[in-house]
Amino acid sequence: MNPGGVASMPYMPIPNPSSFYPHYYMSRDAIPSFHFGMHIPSMQLMHDLVLPATEIATTYGKRSSDEMDEYQFRQAEERRKRRMISNRESARRSRMRKQKQLHELWSQVISLRGANRQLLDELNGVECNRDQTLRENARLREEKAKLEKQLQELELHEERLEGHEVNGNENCPIEK
Repeated sequence: MNPGGVASMPYMPIPNPSSFYPHYYMSRDAIPSFHFGMHIPSMQLMHDLVLPATEIATTYGKRSSDEMDEYQFRQAEERRKRRMISNRESARRSRMRKQKQLHELWSQVISLRGANRQLLDELNGVECNRDQTLRENARLREEKAKLEKQLQELELHEERLEGHEVNGNENCPIEK
């Protein structure tokens, strides 16, 4: 196989392998972010990264319990971070729901206050009309009482006149 081709497929080797950037960036505290397509390693470099099957078995078989503990710790740490992110997102959604409910309740308070103000205005108007009606009724009762008194006086006066006429005709000559 020639260095310019793999399985009769030509490729262009990277001119300066030391300037090669990995296709992912990862820190201990961050979730890895992959950037595919930044640099595609040559097939030769990829060939160097692949381990034969026998080497894989012996490499994983040789892991010490400390390495396994560290691997499990990293896995647990990743789960904890994912759970923490999920909890933060859930808390944010919960705060947003509470804020929306609070906004709706304030809108309802404002609406109810307006309705209450309108009902109070109507009540004040009705009470004012009632007071005017009561005053008018009192005035009309007084007027009725005066008119009834005048009527009684007129009836009494008329009775006196009639009684006087009956008694007065005998004693008084009628002037013509």
